[in-house]
Amino acid sequence: MKQPAKLILILFLFPLNLLAQQLEQIQIKSDYNRIPFIDLVREIEKDNDVHFFFKDEWVDDLIVSIKAQELPIDVLMKHLLGNTKLGFTYRTPGSVFLLPEKDYLAPIPEYESLENEHLSAQQNPTTEIEEKYLQGRHPDMIETIVVGSKEKAKNGKPVVVRGHLTDMESGESLVGATMYIPKLKKGAATEGDGFLKLVLKPGVYPVVFQNIGMKQVKGNLDVRSKGDFSLSMEPQSQTIEEIIVAGEEEETRGSKLGMESVSVKTMKELPTLMGEKDILKIAQLLPGIVSVGEGSAGVNVRGGGADQNMFYINDIPIYNSSHLFGFFSSINSGIIENFSIYKGQVPAEFGGRLSSVFDVKSRKGNKKKFFTQGGISPISANAEIEMPIVEDKISMMLSGRSTYSDWLLERLDDPDLRNSRASFYDFAGALDFQLNDNNQISIFAYNSHDQFDLNAHTDYQYGNQGGSFNYAHRFSPALKSTLAVVASNYNFSTTEKRLATESYTHAYSLNHYEIKAKVNWIPHENHQLEAGANLILYELDRGQVKPFGNESLKLAVDLGNEKGLETAFFIDDNITIGPRLSLYLGLRYSMFSELGPKTVRQYFQGTELNDFNVDQINTFEKNEHIVNYHNPELRAALDFKFTRNNSMKLSITQMTQYLFMLSNTVSLAPNDQWKMADSHISPPSSFQYSAGYFHDFPRTGLSFSGEVYYKRAKDVVEYKDGVDFLSTPYVETTILQGAQEAYGAEFMLSKPTGRLNGWASYTYSRSLITVDGPNSFQDINQGKTYPSNFDKPHVANLVLNYKLLRRISFSLNTVYNTGRPITLPKGVYFIEHQPFVDYSDRNAYRIPDYFRMDASIKLEGNLKSKKLMHSYWQISIYNLTGRSNANSVFFTSEDGLLSGYQYAVIGVPIFTISWNWKLGNYANN
Repeated sequence: MKQPAKLILILFLFPLNLLAQQLEQIQIKSDYNRIPFIDLVREIEKDNDVHFFFKDEWVDDLIVSIKAQELPIDVLMKHLLGNTKLGFTYRTPGSVFLLPEKDYLAPIPEYESLENEHLSAQQNPTTEIEEKYLQGRHPDMIETIVVGSKEKAKNGKPVVVRGHLTDMESGESLVGATMYIPKLKKGAATEGDGFLKLVLKPGVYPVVFQNIGMKQVKGNLDVRSKGDFSLSMEPQSQTIEEIIVAGEEEETRGSKLGMESVSVKTMKELPTLMGEKDILKIAQLLPGIVSVGEGSAGVNVRGGGADQNMFYINDIPIYNSSHLFGFFSSINSGIIENFSIYKGQVPAEFGGRLSSVFDVKSRKGNKKKFFTQGGISPISANAEIEMPIVEDKISMMLSGRSTYSDWLLERLDDPDLRNSRASFYDFAGALDFQLNDNNQISIFAYNSHDQFDLNAHTDYQYGNQGGSFNYAHRFSPALKSTLAVVASNYNFSTTEKRLATESYTHAYSLNHYEIKAKVNWIPHENHQLEAGANLILYELDRGQVKPFGNESLKLAVDLGNEKGLETAFFIDDNITIGPRLSLYLGLRYSMFSELGPKTVRQYFQGTELNDFNVDQINTFEKNEHIVNYHNPELRAALDFKFTRNNSMKLSITQMTQYLFMLSNTVSLAPNDQWKMADSHISPPSSFQYSAGYFHDFPRTGLSFSGEVYYKRAKDVVEYKDGVDFLSTPYVETTILQGAQEAYGAEFMLSKPTGRLNGWASYTYSRSLITVDGPNSFQDINQGKTYPSNFDKPHVANLVLNYKLLRRISFSLNTVYNTGRPITLPKGVYFIEHQPFVDYSDRNAYRIPDYFRMDASIKLEGNLKSKKLMHSYWQISIYNLTGRSNANSVFFTSEDGLLSGYQYAVIGVPIFTISWNWKLGNYANN
């Protein structure tokens, strides 16, 4: 079979001219799945009068698959060698010569298609095999993918085609990869499991597959009946000059109003604080997302509070998304596969928050080979490991990150922070089981922990733990089901010892148990349905406040336990009405029940809720229903395409929130507590109206988007002045509920590709609160409207990345926003020689505006395509101009006078250098 010594002589003795040859048909009598190339050609030689010539070392590691069929030699060899560097040529009678390189000999000239669409079949009779051969020789056509069989075809009716796209090197499913059919001007993108679906009529279609960082794949899609196909895409490891393609563009940016997707590649390029690539910091560079200041946990989206955002990683809810009080995200960016933010049009499967959903999906693990990556920065180190347990079937991913330095705190201006100590860690692990093409199981576990000692005055500890089990089953290409079982825990403890007489300890925890099931069905080419239900059990232990130390006079308080059951049913309906108009309709019907055991006060009607106006006390037994709430949540959207480059979108989103945060500070603090709706506190709800215009400029690579929104919320929780949540288990005596009005406009100009890329955004937004009850004791700010704590009318961001050379790139981002509102003292008055401070209306003033500029340079190692490990250095400067941005303004009494001061968390440039590494070449992810 193999005669390598004769190979070179034969190639020179016989001219190459495939046009002059009658290509033999190769009979493949069985299906072969992932067998060595040598074994396959042995079987082919047994059943066909053909012989192969090559050197063993060329094909030692070559594994191939093929289904039973009859193919011309040309098509067969292109299929078997398409993703290798090997070439081939053919010489009658029945000799196939493998070549060490595809371009070892002069390439065979391409031939024009003999097809003429104006000729009838009688005028141009060809066999099916000949048609496939002609298509196979068409420029850029590397293979024909056959879906289904003619025996199952149903009179040319549209059928569902399902494709699974994977990374050739790692075996991982590709998320966001696209399949586009130029002839039909339609396409589809892969979901989180790497599968895509498209409804097509039987026929042969030229098709293009694309994904960021992967080589483009072109071929033919031969649709015969409903069915599946798989395709592996090869990573793109060579840098080429930018190419502007004008012609068949894909859809305009912004498939959903108010949705943002952040790629892993984008996260890697941006400047970082202390070398950490933080998804929350990146999110704040997008329009409509801000924070109240540096060192503040959480983010504020479209005028909502930080507790109005839901964070998920692989379906696990994260109840504290920050490490070190907001300096870092609690999710290690090294394990992120994709990251989506819904702040406008929210799918009906998500609920429970008024402002946004942050949906993070992790990597599933390399199914082909061992892979590891990591990094070291001045304050922390991280590492990720991926490996196959059973090749192409079962993979594992492990990650860890920990801090080992208080270097950051030593650079801060505040003496309390300089003398503090902080540490954190997080771990994650995943197992992914690809049982077969129709069944997949994913298991994910997550754990994070923070510990903070504030100048020996206060000790904090808090953590998130969780696990998820996800099972996906496909009944057919048109019908898929998923089942998720989730458990998570958030816990917090504090010891306050600043004043010996006021010292205390307190700990609380929140458990979240959830089951969610959904089905996705495509009944028609232009119609897609998704429906499901979820059930959540909350168990909240608000803990006990206990005195700490012998000198403490703090009274012990048992804040009690709470239990709640949230149930929801949801349905999404996506309909395409013609080539320009598509419609989305969704409905989520949510229900919440507060459960016993619990003691509930009843107050005299029309009186203030306090300890003096208690009418009676009711006691509820374990699991007894105390109060029930139910709310329909409407979701609707319309997308109208003027052309392929611009579109108009409208949406309506209704949300309800049954769990909120108790906080009387401007920014979230670790000792702020989660609280459920109950018989005295109604669940907040909101209605948001959005409209947007999107325009792509193909020749320049630019995209523009503009969105406006108006959001009205009721029963938003606000807090009475000077309340202390740790002094009473009866939260209703410390809060009031009112209305929130938020509106704004968001603009973004982006250039995602090219040597110079990035985006510029501007947001105008307002967030206003009104608490005006029927009685004066139910008012805040005398019932007058006031700005919320996170009202920032003007926000502008600029993000630029410039690739100077293949190994050197620069990044710059600039942030500006209006200072947040603040309540200030206006003066002091005396009553019987006792001083009293006279304050302004709530949030009547603002701290100074915020401005920050960051820069970084990335230095790649050598760019050899074949190497054991690649590393790069990233040098970053946070707060390049050294501006002391005010985080707050405070006043002290000095010699009988009030003196005001500004407090800045970071008032100097922070210079860091980090080293990052990974197995393989620089393009390997």
